[in-house]
Amino acid sequence: MFKCSVKNIFIALAFLLAGTATYAQRSGLVSSDVLYKLALDARKENKDYVKAIRLCKKALSQSPDYTDVRILLGRLYQETGQPVAAAFEWNVVLRKEPGNTEVLQALVNLYDSQGNPAEAICYVDMLLEKSPLDKNLLLKKYGMVTAGGDVVTQARLMALLRLHYASDPQVAALLKDYQLQAARQGRSAGNTDGAQRMYEQVLLREPDNRDALEGLAAALESQGRAQEAITYYDRLLHLFPDNTTYRLKRSAMQLTARNYTAALEDAQWLYRHHKEQPQFKQHLTDVYMAMVQQPGGAPAYAEQLLALQPRNKGAYEQLINHAYGKGDYTTANSWCNKALQVFPGDAELLKKQVGIQEAMPDYPAATRTALQLLQRYPGSVETQRYSGLQLAYANKLIREQQVTQAVAVLQSALQQVPGEPSLTLLLSNMHALQGHPREAVALLDQLLAKQPADTALLYKKSGLLESMQDYRTAAGVTRQLHTAYPADLRYRRTLADQLLGAARQDIQQQQYPAAKAALQEILQFMPAEKAAWVYLINLENQQGQPQQALTYTTDALHTLAADSLLLQKKAALLQQLGRYTDAGVIAAQLYQRYPADTALRQLYLEQLLAQGKQCREKQQWDSAWQYYQTAYAVAPADTTVLTYLTTTATARKQYDTTLMYADKGLALWPAQPVLLAQKAHALEQLHRYADAAGVARQLYAIQPGEKKWREYADHLNGYTYKNQAGVIYMQSVYDKNQQPASIVSLQYMRRHQRGTVLGRVNYATREAGSGIQLEAETYYTHNPRYYSYGLIGWSDAKVFPLFRAGYSLFRNFNKGWEGEVGARYIRSDTSNNYSAVFSVGKYFGNYWANLRAFYTHDEQQWYQAYTLTNRFYLNDRQDFIALIGNIGASPDDRSRNFQFGNVVGFTSTSLTAGFQKNVRSRATIGAYTTWTRQQIAKQQYGNQYDAYLLFLWNF
Repeated sequence: MFKCSVKNIFIALAFLLAGTATYAQRSGLVSSDVLYKLALDARKENKDYVKAIRLCKKALSQSPDYTDVRILLGRLYQETGQPVAAAFEWNVVLRKEPGNTEVLQALVNLYDSQGNPAEAICYVDMLLEKSPLDKNLLLKKYGMVTAGGDVVTQARLMALLRLHYASDPQVAALLKDYQLQAARQGRSAGNTDGAQRMYEQVLLREPDNRDALEGLAAALESQGRAQEAITYYDRLLHLFPDNTTYRLKRSAMQLTARNYTAALEDAQWLYRHHKEQPQFKQHLTDVYMAMVQQPGGAPAYAEQLLALQPRNKGAYEQLINHAYGKGDYTTANSWCNKALQVFPGDAELLKKQVGIQEAMPDYPAATRTALQLLQRYPGSVETQRYSGLQLAYANKLIREQQVTQAVAVLQSALQQVPGEPSLTLLLSNMHALQGHPREAVALLDQLLAKQPADTALLYKKSGLLESMQDYRTAAGVTRQLHTAYPADLRYRRTLADQLLGAARQDIQQQQYPAAKAALQEILQFMPAEKAAWVYLINLENQQGQPQQALTYTTDALHTLAADSLLLQKKAALLQQLGRYTDAGVIAAQLYQRYPADTALRQLYLEQLLAQGKQCREKQQWDSAWQYYQTAYAVAPADTTVLTYLTTTATARKQYDTTLMYADKGLALWPAQPVLLAQKAHALEQLHRYADAAGVARQLYAIQPGEKKWREYADHLNGYTYKNQAGVIYMQSVYDKNQQPASIVSLQYMRRHQRGTVLGRVNYATREAGSGIQLEAETYYTHNPRYYSYGLIGWSDAKVFPLFRAGYSLFRNFNKGWEGEVGARYIRSDTSNNYSAVFSVGKYFGNYWANLRAFYTHDEQQWYQAYTLTNRFYLNDRQDFIALIGNIGASPDDRSRNFQFGNVVGFTSTSLTAGFQKNVRSRATIGAYTTWTRQQIAKQQYGNQYDAYLLFLWNF
């Protein structure tokens, strides 16, 4: 039954039982109840624990099973510091009464007070067997397992308490402590996710719990979730705004996350409120340093950083670099000066300043700074830096043509770095440029003393000596180079030129042997040097040795075969020696070899024409024009060139230019058909029709078999006719026993610059009678895109409308399209009819199609009519065949418009076919036939057949 027994307890129990029995036998008996009460009084009132224990023992000796006395005795032992005896007494009770709650509670308290939670828990479990959901027992056990670190049992007990006592304040407080403790343990064990969940549960009940907020912020921070951690530090700082730890944490995380503005705000607050704390000053410094390194952050924050740390070299460098990166070299240089005041002589700062001053460019300042570096840190690196800057400064002055100042700079630099090669060489060049070659050579000799085999220096010295006209000394230097590098053509050529110069000087001074030696030396290494041969030949001839001169000439021609100058010299020498025949042969050979200009001119001309033709084939007219212009400059009288010029000018639409070159060509070749055709075309495009027609007749006279020229002349003549007269006849035949009808028209048209004006008289005979109508029409061209058509007619006869009028505006579009918008009006005895007109037309090569729509209103409703016109052009669009289809009543139909108000509401269909021919642009004839199926009444139709003839005459 007992889970928690101890061997020593049972031994002590047996011993005490024996002692009690002996005592009872020796004493006089008093009631056990009285003894119990006396023991209680001794304990409570007098605190006489010894007496109370004696009385309890006496009572038990009389009544060993007196439970209350034994329980009291256990308490007296506990209170007098005898826990083992107390536990013994209480266990005796439990042997008889295993479920005694009072004893079990006492044992729990005894072992718990002794720091023996395991024994205490055993007795709690015995109590919980009787009362499994006793809150106090559960809380008691929870406290003990928590102290013992039994997290499993702790979690189980907490679950029971939450399930059954969630609203109990004590349990709620314990639950909060449990979640916080569990979260801390989770963090310690590395279970950050679990810890985070525990903290979040605490915050669900208590949003401002400081421990939970701190723990959750720390957990998130450890997971690298800085932004989320920052939100909890925000909440903490809302609760504790003066807490420096929270603010420092938040600022540090904002800095890590590169939220510099937020980090700076906290850092400045910390420093402003706690300037005595070095850690806050260092943190603000760290924030400024990070912000300085960001684009655009240097000026604003580096200066604040320097206010905190005046000796912060990195801040100065950031300010310098920022200004330099923006190209603000003046500001960058200023920061360098400030930094050098704090760090005088710093090598890195001086180097930066040198680069900045060079970029400004401020070479005087840069060289002064470089000199400081050289003096503080002597060595090849700084020597090279200083020399390079002085060299760049001198070159800048040279580019600005300040040669004297450049020389002064170089001389000053060489005082600091004597003998520096690049400076010495440039100074030598400057002396040469100033016309002081001797000083230049002296400097080169200084360099050559250190580098005697330097080919560049030797070659430069040679050139300077040559410029001084000291050819023989110059040749001595170059000969040294040529001997060392015989394959180098520069040295060979230079040596030859210098020896030639020396020879010229010798000849002028009549030092002929020396001159001859120099020339022969040239021919030893350059046998094809023509100038040396010529000088040698002239030298011998001048000395009265023409035969020797001839020998040298023959030798030269073996190397320079057929050279024209040498041949001329040989011919002259042969003539001088009296060998005229041989001299004549050479002269003939020269003439045969160089008939020269004619052949070359012709070859060049043919090439230009071929290139022009190629461009024409590709329609590259401007390029072709350039080639033909060049050809014309070479051969202005060549008709082929003139022909190509006219055709190309025509292609370029430069018709005045076409006429100019055509006339030039015709002046040379009057009957040239191509030139005449180009001229006629140009005159036509310039609207000079009479002149163009004259040229076309000239073409027909030259080529009478070519009918096209006569037709072309007729076509051009047509543009010259200003008047036209014509007659038109239309005959109409009907079925349904109607009488035939006819219209005869006489018209006159006058052309003007903008279009035409026409007057017409119509006479009609119909079943209803006969009568006359007067009409006027006009076409007017506004510009190349727009033209108008107008019509007006009047008659008092029944066979015509009383009044009719119309207007249309036409618009030409690209690629052969044309659009029309207009209106028509017809007035009869009983009605007024208004029509809107729209059409669209298009050319497709020699075919033209036009669709026209009429929308007519007769005071009651709208009616529609459509006309599709097709023309097939012949003979360059002078003649055509027409096919016309029509649906509905059209106000432009002359055969029916006299009764337009009656037929407009009825269905009609018509088909027209015909042709029109232009006779030499003088006369126009045409013939058309039309069939019309006209609705007469409902379900009744009639047929109409029209024949239409016209004749027009231009004059």
